[in-house]
Amino acid sequence: MDVVAFSRVGRGATVMEIGAGTGNFLDLFSEVASHLIAIDVTEEMLQTARAEFPSMSLVMGDGTRLPFRSRSVELVSCAQMLHHVHEPLPLLKEMRRVAADDGRVLVVDQAAPESYEQTAFMNQLEAIRDPSHAASRSPSSLRVLVQTAGMEVVDEKLTTITQTMSKWMAPGEFPAERFAQVERFIERFGDETGMRFRKENDEWAFDRTRVMFLCRR
Repeated sequence: MDVVAFSRVGRGATVMEIGAGTGNFLDLFSEVASHLIAIDVTEEMLQTARAEFPSMSLVMGDGTRLPFRSRSVELVSCAQMLHHVHEPLPLLKEMRRVAADDGRVLVVDQAAPESYEQTAFMNQLEAIRDPSHAASRSPSSLRVLVQTAGMEVVDEKLTTITQTMSKWMAPGEFPAERFAQVERFIERFGDETGMRFRKENDEWAFDRTRVMFLCRR
């Protein structure tokens, strides 16, 4: 998705990621940023990030109450985590708060279809696969959210790729019964999700769309 170029981040900037997990996304900015700050609520994730990326600053904390000064970070980001948040507006407002006057906020997440009915089926499927799933949202819904948080959208980009079941649910990573539940749902309602499920090389393949918003406060 070429997120570093899309973010327009300047060399030597401080880059923060909310919900950084093991740090893989944040590390994409290591060639340009002078300071990488990973925020996450899960200690085990941050321990993995510490082992993989020892130069990162790691903070265990809530993204809605960041222990940082207002207007202090050049790029504040979140990637593939908003669909785990039931009420994203407080988080987006906090990201805006810590963004510098000339800084940016970068939001990356999986995108649902614009159809309400397809989104409902997609979210049912996602919740079966991962019970921590809250809601995938359409690009227009996400756009309204960042604007309601007080930000102006500078740029927007949609990317669609083909994903396979074996990558989405790696063997051994999920209980067998959950895998079977997902397959049963796809067989019955896959056409209703807007994800274009089809069989390729004897396994399910589908479209995965992600959206990026670059915003300023």
